[in-house]
Amino acid sequence: SCKYIRIFSFYIPKEQNFDDYQHTVIKKLKAFAKIAEQYNVVLLHENEKDIFGDIARRCKFILDEVGSDHFKAIFDFANFVQCGEDTQACYELLEPDIEYIHIKDAVYKDSINVVCGTGDGQIESILKQAINSGYKGFLTLEPHLVVFDAIKDLEIEHSTETIQNTAAKDGAEGYQIQYEALLEILKNIENKENV
Repeated sequence: SCKYIRIFSFYIPKEQNFDDYQHTVIKKLKAFAKIAEQYNVVLLHENEKDIFGDIARRCKFILDEVGSDHFKAIFDFANFVQCGEDTQACYELLEPDIEYIHIKDAVYKDSINVVCGTGDGQIESILKQAINSGYKGFLTLEPHLVVFDAIKDLEIEHSTETIQNTAAKDGAEGYQIQYEALLEILKNIENKENV
């Protein structure tokens, strides 16, 4: 049976102050967490762009307010970069609640998604910290190196601007590129550990 369900914390109208929605968001997420507890699953909140919990400060607020073992965090490097956040500071703030890590990188300039390890996500140094802290969870590949139908539905404004189609000719090649880049990062971490 399924142990994890990825969720978002609701898209907020762009012209609105996101913090004004905190009461409504928390009320709904607490109800979701109660249901998750009944079914013994863990809801994983992803820091997706344009939702209430897009930046680390609001992710931390959600996690603290919901306060459930059945509600944990996904850490997505690229999404934090694309929100102008410092991923190291995000990691330090959220680390106790991180249950799942998305391997995806981006650059601050133009918010473009790039091959992991080549952007501003600080993936290698943060993964090293996570591993040293005993992280045993998943590393999910999310290449986002080609535009695909589902991302057009998910990302309201950003999808076609933040993905450069030159990076890979199709989704399969995108996964291959990202997979090899992740293996290189993990090898670097292992080599530095053994020095």
